[in-house]
Amino acid sequence: MAPQQTSLKVQGEDDDREENCVEEEESDGTEGVPAPVGASPSTGGPTLAQSDQPVSHQSEPSLLAIMQQMTQIMANLQAASSGSSRPPAFKTPSMKAPECFDGTQTFKVRSFLQSFLLVFHNDPANISQHRMKVLYATSFLIGRAAKWIEPYLSNLANQDSNYIPNSWPTFESQLFTLFGDPNEVRNAEAELVSLRMKEGGHVSLYIADFRSLVSRIGDWGERALIHHFRKGLPSRILDQLASHPSRIDSLQDLMDITLELDTRYHERQKEKNHYQEKKLEAPRSSTSHPQNSSSSSHKKKKNFQKRDKPHSSLLNKDFKLMNSEKERRIKEGLCTYCGGKHSLESCFKRPQNKLTQPSGQFPSQGKA
Repeated sequence: MAPQQTSLKVQGEDDDREENCVEEEESDGTEGVPAPVGASPSTGGPTLAQSDQPVSHQSEPSLLAIMQQMTQIMANLQAASSGSSRPPAFKTPSMKAPECFDGTQTFKVRSFLQSFLLVFHNDPANISQHRMKVLYATSFLIGRAAKWIEPYLSNLANQDSNYIPNSWPTFESQLFTLFGDPNEVRNAEAELVSLRMKEGGHVSLYIADFRSLVSRIGDWGERALIHHFRKGLPSRILDQLASHPSRIDSLQDLMDITLELDTRYHERQKEKNHYQEKKLEAPRSSTSHPQNSSSSSHKKKKNFQKRDKPHSSLLNKDFKLMNSEKERRIKEGLCTYCGGKHSLESCFKRPQNKLTQPSGQFPSQGKA
């Protein structure tokens, strides 16, 4: 009976200990927070679960909660590690450095400043502040322009927002005022009014010149720009625009349509030129052989005349050998038929059927 009393006593002590743990958790305000496995909820020391006693069924829900928390923690760690292994952000490519400006050529001021705008927009993260922009641009000033900015650079402690090194718009305005064309707007307006496209020109070049002038004159309004753009077009494009099915109220639409019409026109011109070239090549090839034959016959006739020319002075009006020539040949022992150094009987040029001809007969002539 003694062993049974001992086991009952131990079980009672375990129940009291679990009740005390629950009371301590409620008093500490940590109700519902599961304790780590193998540790006391209050002291973190070993619990009865680490002993040889079996685990109570009441601890199973807390173990499931701990496993769920550990699973969530592992998932968070994996997400954090994958986020840290992302590739670095895209870096914009480097651009060509702007050209230096000395202040002597007024027409270069605009292109000088526009080259810096390209650099700034290409790398906005590194060049964002006005002072950084101005100081970078001043490093490309030389000559008269460099002398103008030197006094301002010697007083960089000035924090006034309108101070030239602290304001990019102020820097642009001052550079235009001192080194730009004072009549730039007026000259651009005059060029725009007189701008014309040649009859066989290209609309792409005309649009480029038109846009460049518009950027200098300011805001003229959409209708005024459309009027001047149409006025400078050649008649071949204006005729096609007159038959356009809809009214064109946008400058960009007008440019797109004229560009398409001009492209078709030049494609058609290339086709016509190619057809004309083929048409001209055909007669040349067909007449090349008759020309060659006629030229060869002309050469033969000319050579024949050259060969016959010496004999023409030896014949009389009846195409017979002159007596003086005949006597000379007989005296010198020459053939009276061909003039060779042989006798008339042995002449190989004399036709066999004309052996009975009198001597002195010129070959290829009639009877003596």
